Amino acid sequence: MADTESKSDKSAAGPWFDQPEPAYAQRAAALSNKPDITAAAADYREKGYLVRDFGFSESDLSEAARYTKAITKGRVQDAWLINPSIRNLATHPRVIEFLSELYQAEAFPFQTLNFPRGSQQETHSDTFHFNSLPVGFMCGVWIALEDIQPGSGPLKYFPGSQKLPVFSTADLKGANVEDGYTRFVADTLANSGHTGETALIKRGQAFIWAANLFHGGSPVTDPDKTRLSQVTHYYFRGCSYFTPLASEADGSKTFWREPYDFLANRFAKNAGPNQRPSWRYRLSERRRIWFKRPHEG
Repeated sequence: MADTESKSDKSAAGPWFDQPEPAYAQRAAALSNKPDITAAAADYREKGYLVRDFGFSESDLSEAARYTKAITKGRVQDAWLINPSIRNLATHPRVIEFLSELYQAEAFPFQTLNFPRGSQQETHSDTFHFNSLPVGFMCGVWIALEDIQPGSGPLKYFPGSQKLPVFSTADLKGANVEDGYTRFVADTLANSGHTGETALIKRGQAFIWAANLFHGGSPVTDPDKTRLSQVTHYYFRGCSYFTPLASEADGSKTFWREPYDFLANRFAKNAGPNQRPSWRYRLSERRRIWFKRPHEG
């Protein structure tokens, strides 16, 4: 496991691989006894994503694929609550260890999404939906439950786009949040020169992306094709967690959250003072976990 940092050691600027020179080079040198991690971090720093094979079990991949193929309403959020194989993929020891080593902080899963078909979701950055303090201590891992085929609506991503600023509702300048954000992202990517690629990965491979990497679902051009896949979102312990989309644009109110760490089976409390979520949010989340209620749709 990583020589993980305490919350007081984390830089306010984010993970070590996002630090400017010479801080990044100094930290990489300190990790020279872990060449796999420093090489992965260099790629991640440049591109914002990695593709890895973690050796998931055949039985877990097959059962997760069976469950996912039977979904009828778009996607299911938090099926880990009711399906052990989905939970096993999300909490796989090699995934947790790799992410913890890569970020030099302890990773934990807090959400799963299972997709039977391409989502065709608009391009976005996860930092707009859930973020952390320090910024950047969150990532996504997209597992192919079958070979991903052209025409099925593969994941679309924009290499290097994680280096763009972290945007919030304040950047929309009063525009409708949903439509305004979509237009804002499209204009930003067009002006920045970033071009999209699609993740045609093989069954059992994992596509890992940084919190601020812009991504979405490409168009489904062959409706007969499935795109069986599972996304797990991870936070890192010792941070504070919030939802920018639900926070006030002027900074007057922050929607703090307590994500459920289902590796440790407990809610993750925020590191800073006066960062407790509302009692309504806490009660709602506890009921959802206690009564094992995934969300379909």
